[in-house]
Amino acid sequence: MVRDYQPRVRFAVQDLGASPLADRFGIDKYPAVFVDDALVARPEDFFGWGSKAKGRYMPWSETASKRAFQSDLRKLVSLRLEGRAIASLAPEAAPAATLTLEPLDVTDLSGKRFSLTRTAGKPRLIDVWATWCPPCLQSLSWLDHLAGPGLSVVTVAVESKRENVEKVVKQLAVESPVVMATKEIRTLVGGPPAVPTLILIDGQGHVRKTFYGAPPDLHEQVERALAELR
Repeated sequence: MVRDYQPRVRFAVQDLGASPLADRFGIDKYPAVFVDDALVARPEDFFGWGSKAKGRYMPWSETASKRAFQSDLRKLVSLRLEGRAIASLAPEAAPAATLTLEPLDVTDLSGKRFSLTRTAGKPRLIDVWATWCPPCLQSLSWLDHLAGPGLSVVTVAVESKRENVEKVVKQLAVESPVVMATKEIRTLVGGPPAVPTLILIDGQGHVRKTFYGAPPDLHEQVERALAELR
């Protein structure tokens, strides 16, 4: 599709943590699609994000959903090339600070069973990562340093073979509990649409902030959020 419009159209990918458009529209998830400065598709159009409502392009894993999105985007780009304005979706409402993840019991690599989302009064950081993701691997040791009396860390491996996960855990001497993703876990975290995805939960089990992808200041963002939470 991109080739069909070149060189008349420039397609750009912006990191969520460094996107003025995402900031302007209050977008805090992946993916969002803009034509010029008009928001034409929200993250909720592709993933449920805890809502029972079905987005326009769900389930995204199906070919029909992807074709529907491509068709809609072609129409909008063509309109813009004709010099016509594109109507923008409204900015996102501020996310609810009291969003609570459903309880879910999991088993880590050592066989220990525990609740992924019940924090028992102690803040928790859930890290969703993959063995093929370099920024994810760079963050694993850093996350171990964050863990302590005031914070528990759990890492969830997605799209990775168990033997590869165990190899990484051994090589990096990961101390935090490591869980292999199941269908239930993936549903709980909305896919996820990006790795790494980090979910910060307070002592009452409320989601305070979610970080998607790996902007250059990811670690600083997480540490600031932890400081505010404490």
